Amino acid sequence: MMSRDPHHTGEMDLGELSDDELAATAAVGDTEAFAVLVRRMSPVLLRYMRRMVSDPQVAEDLAQETLLDTWKALPDFGFRSSFRTWMFAVAHRKTVDHYRKRRDLPVSDERFVDLLAKGPEPADMAEHSALMDALRAELENLPYASRAAWWLKEVEGLTIDEIAQVLRVSTGSVRGHLQRSRKFLVTRLAPWQPGAKPSESDRPAARGKGERP
Repeated sequence: MMSRDPHHTGEMDLGELSDDELAATAAVGDTEAFAVLVRRMSPVLLRYMRRMVSDPQVAEDLAQETLLDTWKALPDFGFRSSFRTWMFAVAHRKTVDHYRKRRDLPVSDERFVDLLAKGPEPADMAEHSALMDALRAELENLPYASRAAWWLKEVEGLTIDEIAQVLRVSTGSVRGHLQRSRKFLVTRLAPWQPGAKPSESDRPAARGKGERP
């Protein structure tokens, strides 16, 4: 069982450590270091899970399971990547396992074609006219891998190589997901571009939330 490392001088010092330094300290038995890491990473992880899984309770459960798994595996973590990248990789596996259990994880990018062919749907949520509301809604329409790649790159700031490690795909595949997701979002969010003055009926509607990624 892990216990506090007697060599550090308190939480104030721990708070000044980087994520990887905290992880290394926790890996040799410092539970307080891991607690600081959890407090730092929990909002980031939950934010990611809520974009990957629409059910808030499921997202929270998966985030907690991810943190528990990283805690259990931390002594064997070889630091071949950053802790942050590794954490997202664990989160990705948790999310994929969740959808596989439901037997509804889409594996094809053909959904892009279907979405683009359908075009904008009638607006049924006029109060969701802000760009960020529209962005969140459209992100849910992206295939899971493309949504994950976009979020990890544009929001979490991971590199192409790091995203490839998280999703267990090639860097070329990551670039493809990013290119398609950006093109899709630009198309769907065109009414919010500067100078655009569409009618309400022309704006993409915020679709009902479901758990399909």
